[in-house]
Amino acid sequence: MKNILKTIFIFFIAFAVIGCDMDDDNLGVDLESLSAPENLGATFQITQDNTGLVTITPTGEGATLFSVDFGDGSPTSDDLKAGESVEHIYAEGNYDVVVTGKNLSGKTAQGIQPLTVSFRAPENLKVTIERDPEDNYSISVSAEADFAAMFQVYFGDAVDEEPTPLMPGETVSHSYETIGTYNIRVVALSGGEATTEFTQEVVISDPLFLPIDFESEKLDYTFINFGPDVVDGVPIIDNPDPNNVNPSSKVAEYTKPVNSEVWAGTTIALDEPIDFSTERYIQVDVWSPTAGTPVLFKVENLADNSLSAEFSTTTTVSEDWETLTFDLNSIDPAVEYGRIVLFFNFGTPGNGETYYFDNIRTTKLELVKLPLTFESENLNYGWNGFGGASGAVVVNPDQSGINTSANVTELNKSSGAQTWAGIILGLDEPVDFSAGTTVKMKVWSPKKGASILFKLEDSSSSPDNNGNPSIVAEVFVNTTTSGEWEELSFDLTTFEAFDPSINYDNLVIFYDFGNPGEGTTFYFDDIKVGDTEYISLFSDIADDVTVDTWRTDWSVSDYEEVSFDGRVTKHYYNLNYVGIETVTNQLDVSSMTHFHTEIWTDNATTFRVKLVDFGPDGAWQGGDDSEHEIVIDNPAQNEWVSLDIPLSAFENLTNFANISQLIYSAAPAGEANVYISNVYFHN
Repeated sequence: MKNILKTIFIFFIAFAVIGCDMDDDNLGVDLESLSAPENLGATFQITQDNTGLVTITPTGEGATLFSVDFGDGSPTSDDLKAGESVEHIYAEGNYDVVVTGKNLSGKTAQGIQPLTVSFRAPENLKVTIERDPEDNYSISVSAEADFAAMFQVYFGDAVDEEPTPLMPGETVSHSYETIGTYNIRVVALSGGEATTEFTQEVVISDPLFLPIDFESEKLDYTFINFGPDVVDGVPIIDNPDPNNVNPSSKVAEYTKPVNSEVWAGTTIALDEPIDFSTERYIQVDVWSPTAGTPVLFKVENLADNSLSAEFSTTTTVSEDWETLTFDLNSIDPAVEYGRIVLFFNFGTPGNGETYYFDNIRTTKLELVKLPLTFESENLNYGWNGFGGASGAVVVNPDQSGINTSANVTELNKSSGAQTWAGIILGLDEPVDFSAGTTVKMKVWSPKKGASILFKLEDSSSSPDNNGNPSIVAEVFVNTTTSGEWEELSFDLTTFEAFDPSINYDNLVIFYDFGNPGEGTTFYFDDIKVGDTEYISLFSDIADDVTVDTWRTDWSVSDYEEVSFDGRVTKHYYNLNYVGIETVTNQLDVSSMTHFHTEIWTDNATTFRVKLVDFGPDGAWQGGDDSEHEIVIDNPAQNEWVSLDIPLSAFENLTNFANISQLIYSAAPAGEANVYISNVYFHN
């Protein structure tokens, strides 16, 4: 049986071979006569991104299939048809790429194609070197470049320095030990040997400028004494008497020599002029052996000491630290003041006494922060407008109703201004929300129903697409009246992203938001955080306190409580004066800011309001009483007049914690007819 199967298998093989010969003859092709492939090689396409990626396309004559030996020890490629390509990643170097071609008869041939992979040198190298604003000895370096794999940074302050690696998108920092000039070199690396370099000279210096606190071990605090002249005349020593005013470690010591000139003192030149752009006061912590000692502070131009400004003040304590403030608002802003001079006990020869001083700095006596009343003469309320709006502090154009203060802020939305036009004010301190999360603002609008947008920004937050701070809180409220003052409340909790822990330090006000400008002017005032507090004697705004009497027995007036003009009122007629007393429960209004009352009269030509405080002893005529009367001439008649009087206007009141009497009087005496409503104190 096995022999029969073997015979059949041989038969079929022979038949197949004969069949093939017959097919070749029928096709007219003699495969055996085909010559081996010739002129084998390849074309290369090298990407210019320093990845080493090469696209290889085999070429050759008479080949139907190709394979590629990449020449770097990696496996040979799979078979490729004519016109097909293969990709391969190389390291930088020279390679012999072997291409094998195969024809239909199975004959093969090889060709060698040399390949050089040379990575592209980095291009458009940009290096950023920044100084640490708080450390003159420290810098940071970042770099970017096309085709760079990484960077190496040489800071130039060490022999045989090992480079610091720097990856794209990162920053490296370095601190120098001493001042000097250093060459910073940044090398951009490709994937191979090609590099690109950048070198920049950096000067590390430690300039002396305000503030001066004598705590640096590297700064040069060389003062020069004069009258007589002494170089290095002010030693820097340990603080001999630290306290809450000056707990610092190091201070300067000045001894006024015996029999010195009356104008003897000490001076130092600064490396940078004093910046008086926003702060015109100088403060110095001073320790004096005696109280009542005059101290003169002077600033001079380095090139011309006749260009100067000075201010003198007097110590108030002996053998203790205190902060002295020098008013230099008299400076010429066009002059650069680069020298400071200190005179102790100016006008008197020295007797060998010693003074200490420290922490020389510019300052503001007041900060621009909430609450804002716009009444300070020391502050610069620098409103900046945008979108066609402008703002400035002006005299209150309508000192009536709930706002009789002297100054307010004016917002002018010019004709054609943007719908989002407004004004912005940078605050010196972030808003403090400890008193609440509602902001109150008095407004005067020429238009009822105008949309007021109140906005707070965190100026340090990253900018949005429009270049504005990205962290904000904003609330819309519409005006409810026109041509008179009203108080609007902006509940910040209605803004979903509001966070009271954020440092909101920009204040932005928009008037008639959403509508283009019409050349209108809007006013606002008294911006504060927290609900208004009241001490009410007679109103619906809060619970009334206990009043002993609304007409004392020494009053000269008739009195009744009646309903008048739709409201319950206190009616005083045949009025000369009337006393209202809270002696039993004296009022402490020291936390309040205003006294409010509303009057209606048809004949009074003068109306007066007097507050009487019985003093800390709480007793009438105890020696510490005080009082003050406000006079309103020609009040409007036959209409309600709202009086909102700042307590600061009661100048002769020395105490506000024991208010016991409120006295109204009017002219014509004994004939005045007055209705009173809404009597309260508020803040």
